[in-house]
Amino acid sequence: MTKKLCTILLSAFCSLAAVAQDSECAVRECASFAPKKGQWEVSLMLGKSGAFYNENNTYLLPNISLANGSIGLPNGGVPGSGNVSSGYLNQYLNIDGFNGNSLVNIIGVQGKYFWQDCWALSFSAGMNIGVTPKKDYIEGQNILDEPQIDLPSAKYINATATNNWYANVGIERYFKTRNKRIFPYVGATVGYQMARVETREPYTGTMIDMDGVEVDQQVYIPAGKVGQMFGIKGAATAGIEYDLMEGLFIALEIQPLAYRYDVIQIAPQGFSSYNLNHHNIKIFDMPMLRLGFRF
Repeated sequence: MTKKLCTILLSAFCSLAAVAQDSECAVRECASFAPKKGQWEVSLMLGKSGAFYNENNTYLLPNISLANGSIGLPNGGVPGSGNVSSGYLNQYLNIDGFNGNSLVNIIGVQGKYFWQDCWALSFSAGMNIGVTPKKDYIEGQNILDEPQIDLPSAKYINATATNNWYANVGIERYFKTRNKRIFPYVGATVGYQMARVETREPYTGTMIDMDGVEVDQQVYIPAGKVGQMFGIKGAATAGIEYDLMEGLFIALEIQPLAYRYDVIQIAPQGFSSYNLNHHNIKIFDMPMLRLGFRF
C-alpha cells in the first residue's frame, strides 16, 4: 500500500513539474510562497534512513578462539566444518523495501541554501556514537566450607567503541505552479556512510595450561577486534513541498533511482583483514517526510 501511494504521488508531482515548466519561474506573482534567492531551509527528516548499519553492529567482529573460529560474517560457511553454504548479506547491509518505513523515525537534519530562486544546494547528516568502558573479570572466593558460602565472581565486559554516521550533499531544481503553496522539485544527491566497531577484551580469567604453566589466553589470542563498513551512494531525488504558511512547510521526498557501493572490512589484531564488496541498485528508495522552516 505504501509503495502504491508513493508511486501515485511521485507521478503526480512529476506531472506538476512538467506543467510548471511553462511558467519557468518567471511568473513570480503566482507563487508568493516560493523559495527565493539567498534563503535557507532547515528541516527534520522523518522516515527510513536507508543506512547499511543497525545500532548494534557487533556482527562485524570476527569470531575466533585458540583452537578454531573464522573471520567474516557469521552467516557464511566454513570449509571443513560441515557447513559450506553461503549466507545472505541482506540482514547485515539492511537492504529492504520501504514498506517497513516509519514516519516517526528521525533520520537526520537537512539544510538547503537557495543560490537562485529555483535552485538549491542541500546538506544532510546523522551520527550515532557509543562508548563502553571495560570491566575486568574478578574471581570469586570461597568463604566457608561448612556451610558452603562463596563470594560470586564478577563477569568482565569488553571495552567497545562504535561510530556510525552518514553525510549527503545534493542539488535540487524547484518548479512553481498555479498553486502558490505547492512546489515540486527534482535533483541529485551523493553521500558517504560509515559504521565502525572496535572492541578490546580486558582480563577475562581464562588461562591456558602450557607445559604445566598457567598462561593468560591473550598471550596467544589478540585482545583487539575491529570491524567497519563504508558505502558511497548516488541517487536521483524527487519531491514536493507544501507551504503550511509562509516560512513553514512539509514535504514528501523519494529517490526514484539509487546506486550504492558498500565495502565490509573485518580484522582481528594480528590477522589479515576480511574484505567484502557489494553493489545495490534500487528504484523508489528512501521515502521520507520533511518538516521544516524557510527563512
